[in-house]
Amino acid sequence: MVVVCSVAVTILCVAPASAMGSGDKFVDAQVGLTYGVYKPTNTIGLRLHMFQLLVCQPGMEQWVATSYGFGKKKIDIYETKSDEYCSDAGLSKEVGSTTINGVTARVFVYCDPMTPRAYKSCTARDIAKVGGYLLFVPNPKLSFKPTKIQVQGIGGVTFQQLRAVAASLV
Repeated sequence: MVVVCSVAVTILCVAPASAMGSGDKFVDAQVGLTYGVYKPTNTIGLRLHMFQLLVCQPGMEQWVATSYGFGKKKIDIYETKSDEYCSDAGLSKEVGSTTINGVTARVFVYCDPMTPRAYKSCTARDIAKVGGYLLFVPNPKLSFKPTKIQVQGIGGVTFQQLRAVAASLV
């Protein structure tokens, strides 16, 4: 009996913040993080496929990685403290900027630099063909440090759909 109680107390003491039990993974993830965690209210009809709190680098906070959709069409959202770099989006071309809820978002497209003509003419319209992402720091939530957010789309997700998902983050 004493051994069972001891093991149960140990398990309860080391449970991660994400196990707080509200039933909302985003709310649970916010516990223990100093930056704001944002949840999309518009996922263009794609269902949550994956939600993870990932280790960044030693001494840095965990980062939030979510994925919506199964198969080809997918949206990924990555969130970190604004001054930390935890993920690599891969080879892309910055093609401009857009405004999301009053802040500037940088627009990147996964254009292939090995095809110079296509790379040179690559625009935000090409996101639907080759994928791309928006990168921005929204106005910080009360009492939280700023959050860097990357909203990435592949498999036919358009630039306008990426903007709609990014604008829906609350």
